[in-house]
Amino acid sequence: MKRQDVVIFARTYDSKNDEGKVVQVGEIHILSKKQALSNEDGVSNGHKIAQIEVPFDLAQKIIGQVPAVCDIEYEITVVNSALILLPRNVQVIKEIESLNILEETDYISTFGR
Repeated sequence: MKRQDVVIFARTYDSKNDEGKVVQVGEIHILSKKQALSNEDGVSNGHKIAQIEVPFDLAQKIIGQVPAVCDIEYEITVVNSALILLPRNVQVIKEIESLNILEETDYISTFGR
């Protein structure tokens, strides 16, 4: 499955696997679609951030280019009886240069909402 998302953060780091061996891994943070949720405690509105562990080389490839609008190819897998989307390929389409989101609105709105 392929879709376009805004990646706002990427990093690499060392971690220990199940056998205790140090391995290099990556992490990206993806901005969700805008949400409006309500429950008995109130209403929330905005964007959640998904923090996703990815292969080291995938994160390393886009460090220095994020935040950016990216084509992300996901692989669907089962983990603990739940379907999980794992990014397998990330291609930067357009770096977001400005901290002023109003300057980016026209460009970002051209991508499917």
